[in-house]
Amino acid sequence: MKKYLIPLIILVVLAGISCEETIDIEKEKEAIKAVIEEESNAYYARDFDRWAATCLQDETLVRIGATKSMYGYFTGWEESSQAMKEAFESNPEPVKNPEVKTNYKIKVYEDCAWAVFDNESFNDEGESVNKSIHVEFLEKIEGDWKIVYLSIINTSSYDEAEEDEGEAEMGEAEETEEQTEPEETE
Repeated sequence: MKKYLIPLIILVVLAGISCEETIDIEKEKEAIKAVIEEESNAYYARDFDRWAATCLQDETLVRIGATKSMYGYFTGWEESSQAMKEAFESNPEPVKNPEVKTNYKIKVYEDCAWAVFDNESFNDEGESVNKSIHVEFLEKIEGDWKIVYLSIINTSSYDEAEEDEGEAEMGEAEETEEQTEPEETE
């Protein structure tokens, strides 16, 4: 009897391991990118229902945006959805999505994931008008990925602030030069 016990335990363990569902990481990464893209497309389409379908609609939803001079912070579905409804009401006309997302870094777990990526917006002439870094956490709910945390750091605002500071310093330097130039006497 004892000689059958060890092989039986090994068989049960191997059967349990082989029954575990394997995750197709690349397929999940593509599904996550699709949700992230849909969130942006729905926003620019000013389609609240489509936008809402990309978010986890409970009190754990967090949305943060920051620039060099300000930030926004919304917690929970009620606050986040109300802010988005107000944004859509004040600017209801759909516009073409000007964003291009690149340099994705995604880590997938069984029922959650995180993504970090660069986001750049372009005007109609194809000129870059805004750059940001995004961090998003997603949860898999009933087979669908939902955004539960979104953080945006507007990196262009830091570049612009440095340019403004540089211009201000140049103006101060010119002002100082004007003040220290010797006066001509006749």
